[in-house]
This record gives sequence, structure tokens and C-alpha cells, in this order.
Amino acid sequence: METIRELVQLGKQYFDQKDYPNAEKYLRQAIQKEPRYADVQNLLGVLNHIEGNFEAAMTYFQQALKINPRYTEALLNLAVLYNDLGKYRQAKELYTSLKKSTAPGKTEIEPVLRGKLSNLHAEIGDIYRSIGLNPHAIEEYRKALNLNANYHDIRTKLGQALREDGQLAKSLDELASVIKAKDNYSPARVQLGVTHYAMGKIEQAKKAWRDALAANPGDEYAKMYLRLSETQALRDQPKTMAEVKSKTAKASKKNKA
Repeated sequence: METIRELVQLGKQYFDQKDYPNAEKYLRQAIQKEPRYADVQNLLGVLNHIEGNFEAAMTYFQQALKINPRYTEALLNLAVLYNDLGKYRQAKELYTSLKKSTAPGKTEIEPVLRGKLSNLHAEIGDIYRSIGLNPHAIEEYRKALNLNANYHDIRTKLGQALREDGQLAKSLDELASVIKAKDNYSPARVQLGVTHYAMGKIEQAKKAWRDALAANPGDEYAKMYLRLSETQALRDQPKTMAEVKSKTAKASKKNKA
């Protein structure tokens, strides 16, 4: 039989591997043996938030804070959950209490905490995008960027979600703004190419992928997309040449007639 420590370690390992059912199984076993583990209660809250069990998630976060009222991560997680559920007053109260306890006299959230909040919104956006709920993903990515506008990886994800939602022009705008701010950020160039390709702008797509490789020669996505686009071009070429020959022959016959 596993000890509490072993159960917690197993739960966290499965969580890192995104095997959420097994993660929850072991973490629940751990708190059944010893419920006063605030970090385990918090992680169970995160798992239930991911799975859409919002009431259970709220209970776990609240229990973590009951055990440790100064547990910043649990407080932030609960604030994000309240915000997502439209409980804006409760979320604001938590943000206010957080500011009072961590940065007396300041009117803004401390940068480290802003970063944590941004990443939490982005993680929720990733989950929405993975199941095709792109409007919700877009909303979460924008919440993250409202807190930290210079998180280029999150803005790139926003560009992807906009493209997948059919908002191609807006996708181009977001991706172009990333490249303007960070010229050597190859993931944005790769995604810019994909958006161009979705718009039928093949040459512009290939240029974006070549630029991505110039910025990062090891970018496997850029290599793959370029290879696929060039293969497609080779497939199309014989058909194009055949059409040219056919048209030429028809024109020659017409002239002879």
C-alpha cells in the first residue's frame, strides 16, 4: 500500500503527463488519508476546473484556503474560476485581499502574480481550443494578454484560435504584431504561414516558413510545412504542363484550319 507521499507523487506525475483521471484517483486517495494537504486540495481543484466540474473545483480551492489562508496559488485559482463563472464580485474581493496581503499600499497586482494569472487563463484557453470551443479560447487568451500584453506565446495562440474560428484577417494581425515585437520568434512565423496558406496565399505562406527557418533552423514545423507545400507544387506541375500542351495543340489545330 502506498504512503501518502507516494500517492501525492504519483498524482502529480500523472498530472504532469496530462493523465487527469489517474492523477485525480491518487490525489483523492491521499486526502482521504490526510485531508490537511493544501497543495493536494489545490491540485484537485485545478483538475476539476479542467474537467468542467466547477462546483467541485470551488470546494477544493476553498478547502485549500481554509487550511492555509495565505496560499497564493489557491487564491489565484479560485479567483480565475470565479471570473470564468461570472462571479465578478467574489473574484474582485479575492484580488483585493491578495493585493492587501502581498503588496500593501499598491493599486496593481504584483508582476509575478500577474504572470501566474496570465498563464492560468492561457491554460484554460488551451483546453477550450483543444475541444473546438474557439470563441471561449479567444476570450481566455485575451484575458491573459490584458494582464501581460508582451506574452508572445499566448498572442501566437490567440492568432491560431482566431484562424480556427475563421477570423483570418484578425489572425494575421495578431501574428504580425508578435513578429514586429520579436522578430526571431519562429512559432509566430510558422503560424503566420499557416494562416496565409488557409487564405490561399501559398507564396506568402512559404516565405513565412522560410523566414521561420532563418530565425530558427531547427524549427521542425517550418521544415514540415515547406516540404508539404513543395510536394504539392510538384504534384500540381504535371497537370499544369499538360493543360499548357493541350491548349497549345488546340490553338495549333485552329490556326491550321
